[in-house]
Amino acid sequence: MSNLLTMGLQILLAIPPSAEPVRFGVAVPATAIANGLRLTGADGVMFQWRMLLPGVDRRGQVWIEVAATRGGGRLLAGGQAATAAGEGAAYVVRQERTAADGGADVVTTWQWADGTVDRLRQFEFSRPLQVGGEWFQAGEIRSVDEGGLAARASVVARLPRAFWTRVGLLPADGGIGGAARQRLLAVVPRLPELPGVRGAGDFSRSGGTITNLEYDTTLGLLRLALCTREPEVLVRARRSARHLVDRDLDRATGLPFAHGPDHRLGMPQTGHAWLTGLLWTGLLTADDRLIDAAKALAQVLAVTPPAGEGRNERARDWAWPLLELERYLQTFDDPLIAAAADRLAASIALRFDGSVPTFRFGEGEVDHVWFERGWITGGIVVPALRAHLARRPAPSLQAQVDAVAAALADRIGVGKPGLPTHWRVAGGRPFAEHRGERDPKSFLLLEALRPADLRRVLRREDVRAALVEVPEFEDPDLATSFSLLARCDWVCR
Repeated sequence: MSNLLTMGLQILLAIPPSAEPVRFGVAVPATAIANGLRLTGADGVMFQWRMLLPGVDRRGQVWIEVAATRGGGRLLAGGQAATAAGEGAAYVVRQERTAADGGADVVTTWQWADGTVDRLRQFEFSRPLQVGGEWFQAGEIRSVDEGGLAARASVVARLPRAFWTRVGLLPADGGIGGAARQRLLAVVPRLPELPGVRGAGDFSRSGGTITNLEYDTTLGLLRLALCTREPEVLVRARRSARHLVDRDLDRATGLPFAHGPDHRLGMPQTGHAWLTGLLWTGLLTADDRLIDAAKALAQVLAVTPPAGEGRNERARDWAWPLLELERYLQTFDDPLIAAAADRLAASIALRFDGSVPTFRFGEGEVDHVWFERGWITGGIVVPALRAHLARRPAPSLQAQVDAVAAALADRIGVGKPGLPTHWRVAGGRPFAEHRGERDPKSFLLLEALRPADLRRVLRREDVRAALVEVPEFEDPDLATSFSLLARCDWVCR
């Protein structure tokens, strides 16, 4: 019995079965890899693993790549040592780069031990060029998968969601957001994905606008895939992450272009930098290119101050990068990034106004009164500061955040239909309140509520009525609305 118990404690992961090769990333306790790893219960399967990241995260975990010529079996502590990148028993990888007219051709080939071949063909453009009937601009990359490359990591979406809670990618399941998740699953096939190689992974919205993955569509797809155990949704998340790197990154500033009439016309800005979805997708799919892009983006966010003064000073340009950097710091120990996050948090704290209470930015100073965008305060500012406080507790800042969250909960609970997304305040008294019915912004507002308050609010029939059938299938901004909902912690609970 004691031997069986010891063996049980060694089991790190039960890999779902698959007739095809699998290659994915997972986090395991740092102590588990000291004596190597082994795969059992999968006779005749070639197996290898390697370190994805060099360090230990805040949970005492390390991220590794696991590869096998067939899915199925149990990953146990103790066994074979890590391999060099792609040079193990399950597969070998090689990359060839050649100069070409208008750029460079890069071909990466994974040769599996069972004879399977995966290939990624990329063309890096140095000047505008037409390929396959599509025009690509300098700085873009045209990527085409061959073989089963896109789906190699799909098995991770079939792991129990409790595993991802332990890893830290999902909150604990509290039975709160199930109805919202089912609605989002129904929306996924209807998302207006753009055509062609250049458009794949990105979406359109009203007014001829390309979303450039606003509100981190990649993160929304990834979290929905893990919550609902839908592998195809994970494949779509990977496509969106690849799109960000290939299409939306400005090589001059290092920031993504914001939404606009084309992928590369919107102004790059810190409030439109989607880091978390990129990083987490890179980790789950064991894609070094995505991980490296996330690292580079974090470094840029750390040294790029928020833009805008006066009325052009926007909360999301401070709070969004703070949230992204704090999530990055859950995985990486980086003093430069930590110092940048500390500066952002301190700057937001200085904007606290206890008479409202809220964090005041220039965009809210309208006609000599305060215009409170509750959905931004609750959905972006409060979560960013809570993420910071989890790493750097500070009683004074905690008191500010608690006061703002309590005020938002009070506004929600005034007993009127709908949910308040924005209102005006004069002399400490709110007026001209807009309460949305079936408004995606309402979902982001609810991010400010702690689980106990959220359950209390959701017991009210009028609140539940305001949240049903959102997003609407005919929503002209369906992809943006989807992203607003699917990224939310509470929707994942």
